[in-house]
Amino acid sequence: MGSCKINLSGVKIPKGYSNRTISLYFWVGLVSAIALRVIIIADYYNDHVARMLFYLGVIGYMVFFAHRYRIAKRRTNVLNELELLDKIEKREILTEKDLEGLKYIIWSLSVSKERLNYLLIITFSIIAIVVSLIMDMRSLL
Repeated sequence: MGSCKINLSGVKIPKGYSNRTISLYFWVGLVSAIALRVIIIADYYNDHVARMLFYLGVIGYMVFFAHRYRIAKRRTNVLNELELLDKIEKREILTEKDLEGLKYIIWSLSVSKERLNYLLIITFSIIAIVVSLIMDMRSLL
């Protein structure tokens, strides 16, 4: 079998999202994280509020993680379609299209708020556990 070269001229490099869109999804993820953690507290006081927070949190997470999936898929598609990892490992000279794809991936990683979102999720999780333990201890006394 002979090897064949893929015609890369048809590879489309995605456009990045605007700062407004990036911020919107950041806030959707953050509000969802807070809503799911506040359920622990709300459940002590009002079952209906706890259920509302549950639905808000889960639906928000669905939207947020669908967005994160789309971003990861776009990055992976650029890497795979342009065969960037293979070209870099072989120290091949990158074409203009390759550089455009690499620039998109690096830009996408640099503007992503996912690391901050994950840090805040961890922080609010710890706060929720501490508050819940305090409330549980009070109810035992």
